[in-house]
Amino acid sequence: MNRVREKLRIAEQKRKLFKQQQGIFITALERSREQAQERTRPVFSVSQVQWYMEEHCSNSTDSRIFSLFLEIMEDLGAALDLLEARDPTPPRDGGILEACRTLLHPNTNISSLRAPFPNEEVNRLSCVDARSFYGGVVSLIPVAMELLQDALNSSTALLRDSASTDTPKSQPPESSPLQPADSSADDGSSQNGSGSNQFRKPPLREMGGWFAGKPAWRPPGRPRV
Repeated sequence: MNRVREKLRIAEQKRKLFKQQQGIFITALERSREQAQERTRPVFSVSQVQWYMEEHCSNSTDSRIFSLFLEIMEDLGAALDLLEARDPTPPRDGGILEACRTLLHPNTNISSLRAPFPNEEVNRLSCVDARSFYGGVVSLIPVAMELLQDALNSSTALLRDSASTDTPKSQPPESSPLQPADSSADDGSSQNGSGSNQFRKPPLREMGGWFAGKPAWRPPGRPRV
């Protein structure tokens, strides 16, 4: 889990830088969409952003901001891979990992995605048209990061519960079968001050039944007295 946290920490640092340069990102998308003759279409996938960078990028500034966006997506994908490798069985997380996998797929249509409050990426877009064209692509990183954090918290809680369940509980020491049930009870032996808490096996004649009244055994061939 530490590796997952580290990946998310790195992605969060890059996200802060990306938020500061969101205006540059939108401008780069505007120029690339114009060159690709797609000004009437919203940005609908990560693979489309990569296509803009590789085929329709007009300057180094646009290339750098596109690269930063794609690096963050790679970091989030790596964090997802680590989470899935940590527990290959279907997790009991309400389908969070599956939602992350779908969301981070390069060809998933994200044009209708909108980051909820308190994320302000969509609100920083200047007009309704900009929100329609770019609301999905700027919402992708914050939404994916929240889902991955929820999945991490869920996996951590499951591991903690599993560890507590597997830990054997301490058992009280078993009393010896020869130990009286109540050592403080007055059994008559405590009055003479010797062996009050020790088990005393009664002689056979005191046990009754078949042993009662039997004479002592003597070897054969010798007269009885």
